[in-house]
Amino acid sequence: MNDATVTTVSNRIGLALSGGGVRAAAFHLGVMKRLADDGLLESVTDVSTVSGGSLITAAVVSRAGMRWPTSAEFRAKIFPELRDLLSTTDLFGFGAVGARGLLEFNVRLLRHRAAVLSTLLEKRWGVAGYLADLPDVPHWTINTTCLETGKNWRFAKREMGDWKFGKHYAPDVPLSIAVAASAALPYALGSLRLAIPSNGWWETDPATNKPIRKKQPPYETVHLWDGAVYENLGLESFHKPGRGLIRSDFLICSDASGPLRPGVRSPLAAFAGGRLASPRLFEVASDQIRSLRSRALVADLASGAVPGVLVRMGNSVREMDVKTATGRAVGFYDVVQSDQQAGAAADHPTDLKALSDGAFDRLARHGFEAADATLTSYAASRFPRSLPWSCSL
Repeated sequence: MNDATVTTVSNRIGLALSGGGVRAAAFHLGVMKRLADDGLLESVTDVSTVSGGSLITAAVVSRAGMRWPTSAEFRAKIFPELRDLLSTTDLFGFGAVGARGLLEFNVRLLRHRAAVLSTLLEKRWGVAGYLADLPDVPHWTINTTCLETGKNWRFAKREMGDWKFGKHYAPDVPLSIAVAASAALPYALGSLRLAIPSNGWWETDPATNKPIRKKQPPYETVHLWDGAVYENLGLESFHKPGRGLIRSDFLICSDASGPLRPGVRSPLAAFAGGRLASPRLFEVASDQIRSLRSRALVADLASGAVPGVLVRMGNSVREMDVKTATGRAVGFYDVVQSDQQAGAAADHPTDLKALSDGAFDRLARHGFEAADATLTSYAASRFPRSLPWSCSL
């Protein structure tokens, strides 16, 4: 495709990428590929991420030299490199740490696993640099949850903190630390302990997010959990229910959250198996929070208060077409994922283990096709043409 050929979208795109481990990482890559194939990554001006979304955005930006890649660069370089990375490299678990790592990290694996994850992000995924090195555009918000305040603690190039604790406008924090905090699932990885500067904090207006007066931080350190503890879709930084969008003109929310599975899993098995598990009560509460937030977004999308779409994992193109009464040409469904393949993608566990080539392609293709079907069905005036999945590597 000629990169000069784009759709009618000329407005600012906001991209919200949910949590969900490497399942979410591969799915979101597929969503980004759908935009790149239409020459639209350049229109992304705002990115908000949680957990798996934060992990893959850090990998994308790092591979691009601390820049947001062009559509052509993403297709030719970034996507193939990250396909290889996610298909060969465990990020957490015994496969990532190894026997030598057990000696290197020793007690940190018991008490500071989130900090170990930040080290592994640097060593195994090549996530380097500091928040200050991030590009100005898009504005990237990395979402975590502050244990001390119970609020949405955010990291960005020129800001960190939450409205209750205060905001600091020159955060000297490694990118790997911020991303590890965003993925620090309680109990499985535990909180990330962050020592904070004693000066430079401001009280802010909760309604406008603007600084009011300087303040002293209430603590010397904070403990940061996975952003999904507060809200797994990463929406709050630029969408308030009933208030429209902040900083963007069109929202694409990519939801790769997994279904609430039956049964109870022990968090103690997380490290050995590479999977991320939390106590059942936390899983139930998180699923309910996500459902409520999703319903609020859908209501705003349906009413027109928010221009945008919600791209959900788990539905095939056929299933989405049935819901929207979309007609397709004869034989169209022979060249897209089946209902079973889409369902298998959603059933992939939440972990940080390397994917097989087949699993990566299934997840990324599912993200691409879910985004394509959703955009062309619900935002046809902006995305008038359906694009075929292609992955020539």
